[in-house]
Amino acid sequence: MSNKRNIIWRDTTDLMVYGHEGWLEMTSSHGHEGEDFEVHFKWGHNMKTDGLARKEGIKAWVVTPAGEEKEVLLADGSVDYYTLNFPTPVDGFYQLVTMNTGNFVLSKDRKHLRGTRREHPDAAQAIYYNQYAQVFVPVGHDIEGVLPRLATPLEIIAPIWKQWRAGDKINLQLLFRGEPLDGVAIDMACNGPSGYRQWQEMTDSKGGICLTARDPGYHLTVVRHRVPEGKEGVYDDTSFTATLWFMVVK
Repeated sequence: MSNKRNIIWRDTTDLMVYGHEGWLEMTSSHGHEGEDFEVHFKWGHNMKTDGLARKEGIKAWVVTPAGEEKEVLLADGSVDYYTLNFPTPVDGFYQLVTMNTGNFVLSKDRKHLRGTRREHPDAAQAIYYNQYAQVFVPVGHDIEGVLPRLATPLEIIAPIWKQWRAGDKINLQLLFRGEPLDGVAIDMACNGPSGYRQWQEMTDSKGGICLTARDPGYHLTVVRHRVPEGKEGVYDDTSFTATLWFMVVK
């Protein structure tokens, strides 16, 4: 008799055209040397789950403390998340990243359809979506450090990574193709003992924001950036999304 669970989930992949995105949640505050660590891929809007995206379109990889990139496979977890497991043989920061892409058009009668101008030559608009999710997994106690760039087009970085605690100042910087993005609205969400809240921050001239970790809990940073870069006969614009999930402890 098979022990495999029959997981039934709602396919909401196509809702990326309305602002749905993926994010990565750690299952504990840190890992331990020599063990595997589990992260959950979730899907929805501003850290509120809403079904799941098809995992066939999602690529995942981990960057080890030594800078090596290794593929990570998504496995069924529950109705609202996939699981990603990877080994942590040494202490340090492991950077887990996912990439999800999709092509959609807006038809003349204002309907979003999957595909490109090849399939829908008369579409009013065609967009190529690129979505990245980041999480930084500390393996070991009270570690901090400067992490290498991930080289994704849209990236959220910090001058130094550590286990943030309530009351800390958190400095983040938004980069697009290595250059700061100034004057960009960033969606923030927090879910903790005080409940769920969301707000927006605006990047300064260096693409930075400074947050005060008011409460412990889960935090998500969401950035969206569209550029008028297309491929003739395929799509008109390219849309980029990046999410960064982090935990604030007491």
